[in-house]
Amino acid sequence: MDLLYVGLTHQNTPFSLLERAHFSDEEVDQALRALNQEKSIFETVIVSTCNRTELYLVVDQLHTGRYYAKRFLLNWFQLEAKEVDPCLIFKEADQVLEHLLRVSIGLESKILGETQILGQLKRAFARAQTVGTTGVILNQVFKQVMTFAKRMHEEYRINARPISIGLTAVQMLEQTDFDYSGKTVAVIGLGEIGQLVTKYLLKKPFEQIRLVNRTVSKAQYFLQDQRVQAFSWDQLEAAVADADVVFSAVKVGGYILFPTMLKESVIAFDLCLPRTVHPSEQMTLYTIENLSNQLEVYHEERREIANQIVLEIEDELVKYQEWQAQLGIVPLIRELREKALQIHATSLESINRKIPDLTEREQKQISKHMKGIVNQLIREPILQLKEMSVGERSDYDIALVCKLFGLKADRLGEDYDNN
Repeated sequence: MDLLYVGLTHQNTPFSLLERAHFSDEEVDQALRALNQEKSIFETVIVSTCNRTELYLVVDQLHTGRYYAKRFLLNWFQLEAKEVDPCLIFKEADQVLEHLLRVSIGLESKILGETQILGQLKRAFARAQTVGTTGVILNQVFKQVMTFAKRMHEEYRINARPISIGLTAVQMLEQTDFDYSGKTVAVIGLGEIGQLVTKYLLKKPFEQIRLVNRTVSKAQYFLQDQRVQAFSWDQLEAAVADADVVFSAVKVGGYILFPTMLKESVIAFDLCLPRTVHPSEQMTLYTIENLSNQLEVYHEERREIANQIVLEIEDELVKYQEWQAQLGIVPLIRELREKALQIHATSLESINRKIPDLTEREQKQISKHMKGIVNQLIREPILQLKEMSVGERSDYDIALVCKLFGLKADRLGEDYDNN
């Protein structure tokens, strides 16, 4: 059995093609079942987002799996091979796991290190599990990937570095050790940047948040928070007069905020070009130039972190290879457990015959303790079997264990071959 990846991604596929080769939520279940019925395909997970359509498969023959996976995509979306072939990517074996690990941590995303893709992968895997198109291999692969991605985000916090001017501005305010208690912030302009800044500010403990826009109705969504007040353009001066922090995110032809309109100690963020806040020695002013420089620092930090995460991926590939090598040992472990349970059952029957007056409670207590003894006895042999399965002398060591415990060595690899 082999891992196979077949995919179209934003990196080398026109958006017009990605748009046509997208699985809607309503059709994913049907697509999973249909793909899993194709020749040579035994396990299936479909990941379909705005930026990628990817098939993660377990196949018994790579060349056959490649052919039928591609044929499935062409037939499902009514596409011509000539338009898909230049964009379609195939990966095999470790390349599949390496790609999925990179995808999970956002290293293959448009925004380096973003976390949204991890949630999308989780949902895709859960969907495939529910439909019943995953098995022992993809279950292991995706669980390992989810664990890895969670650990990388916790350790490196790559997504904590802002990738937008708005969030950079809010974080720069945070870095000044600003005291939010009793403070008022004003946001001028509710375009894309202004709305984004407002969403971030709502998470901060300001006493008042004032929103100024030519169209006051744009503030309606934010008025659910009791701290928010909406001001029309004519009320600009009143809105900023006693504000402790001002974010200007409105596109106009020049300055609209002057020192005489603002508190002397105000912290102002000018997110626009041409600039809209007239500088003054009395205020603390951050311009688009300051913010862009800081944003580039954050981008560089993300790139450095990405390089560190890439080094961690190699360890995950080794872990998977070790797990894969243990797959063949599963039948022997199962046989050892069954043998132990059979001894437990036979012994319990013997006790019941010899001591027939035992109450039901007493029988349960004896059975429980006997099972505990059996589990403790076979625990170490099972651990040793797993360890032996990846050593250089694995064949000899496993054969010895089989002989000692009376197991059938000819069952070795049985489950792996049949998956």
